[in-house]
Amino acid sequence: MKNMKAIIALIILGGGLMLFGSATYQVKETNQAIILEFGEWKNTVKDAGIHFKIPLIQDVIYFDRRVRLLDMPEIIVITSDQKRMIVDAFTEFRIDDPLKVYQAVRNELGAENRLSIITNSNLRKVFGVQELQKSLSGERGELIQSIRDAVKQEATDLGIEIVDLRIKRTDLPEENSKPIFDSMIADRNQVARETRARGNEEALRITSKAERDRTVILAEATRDSEKLRGEGDAVAAKTYADAFNKDAEFYAFYRSMEAYKQSMKNGDTSMVLSPDSEFFRYFGSMDGKQ
Repeated sequence: MKNMKAIIALIILGGGLMLFGSATYQVKETNQAIILEFGEWKNTVKDAGIHFKIPLIQDVIYFDRRVRLLDMPEIIVITSDQKRMIVDAFTEFRIDDPLKVYQAVRNELGAENRLSIITNSNLRKVFGVQELQKSLSGERGELIQSIRDAVKQEATDLGIEIVDLRIKRTDLPEENSKPIFDSMIADRNQVARETRARGNEEALRITSKAERDRTVILAEATRDSEKLRGEGDAVAAKTYADAFNKDAEFYAFYRSMEAYKQSMKNGDTSMVLSPDSEFFRYFGSMDGKQ
């Protein structure tokens, strides 16, 4: 009899625990839940703790409320100049409205798949209207912001909040890299040749102007020096003339002495001249008389 009472008590206790377990559910700090009653939405629960529900009538579906990382596979996009480019991106998101997510894609895996499709679509759309050079350059912040805004707008309708979207890498497919790089190198070489040609032209212009200025300066200097030399010669001639007119005899004597000095400056005292030459007039007497 006692055993029967114990068994009944255990059955009642087990049934109570089962009833309590089916009538309660726990929402963790990292989760949120929606309550369905006969398949229809009844309530959304975001507060952590133990909550009650109607057994066999209400169901609980949990969703993660933490920030999740969606690392998407590389995709190939076609730019506006018909070049192929590899884009590798990732998205950080969290489920903001679990009801919208449930109604649109049912669960978290469906949310990731739909978000991946949305992101890839906007990557192709934005990069598809840009030229390859701009897409690969460091100045592409506006492009990324455009992609981020477009993905945010579509994700909001799914109940998903986009925390961040970044592009890890943009590159050329291996088969396209060499011709593209060769073309870019050829363009840079062309720019270098044009710049070098303009530099040579400018150097030639500066050199020609310097030569012209030099010729003008030398011509003016020669003209001024000839003018000064002529003025000096005139002053010297006038001085000589004045000196000659003042004492002609002394001037003649002085000029003869200079001539003797010049003719004997190398130590050569031999001259072949007529003894009565005018050159020897002062050899015979101091007054120059023959």
